[in-house]
Amino acid sequence: MNKFIEVLLVEDSPADVRIAEEAIIDAGMNVNLHVVNDGEAAVRYLMQQAPYSDAVIPDIVLLDLNMPKMNGHDVLEEIRNQNNMKDVPIVLLTASENCDDVEKAHNLGINYYLRKPVQGPGLGELLTAVQSLWH
Repeated sequence: MNKFIEVLLVEDSPADVRIAEEAIIDAGMNVNLHVVNDGEAAVRYLMQQAPYSDAVIPDIVLLDLNMPKMNGHDVLEEIRNQNNMKDVPIVLLTASENCDDVEKAHNLGINYYLRKPVQGPGLGELLTAVQSLWH
């Protein structure tokens, strides 16, 4: 039986959302993709606050670094402070060339790092690994 993997994509760029969707389709993964487009919405989603009171806790979070309202570092810190989210793998997605951004994210608890634009094979391989490790 192929269980669907629940993925939360936190991304403010519609073009990058589309690229991630295409990468998931190309990888042939059984994925339920949930998308929020800013950091505040991500925190509300993960804490199951309105309008996300029925949200499922994701199996993996794909987190953009540079977003409006609340950046990826702040979202990451909030996620890691939630007991039900401590073991959820988090992938940082960024176009940043700044090594300090990635180092700070590692210190806050990311599990993986992918440079944007996300390529189909890389994302597909990552989701396959996560699915096999966490299920």
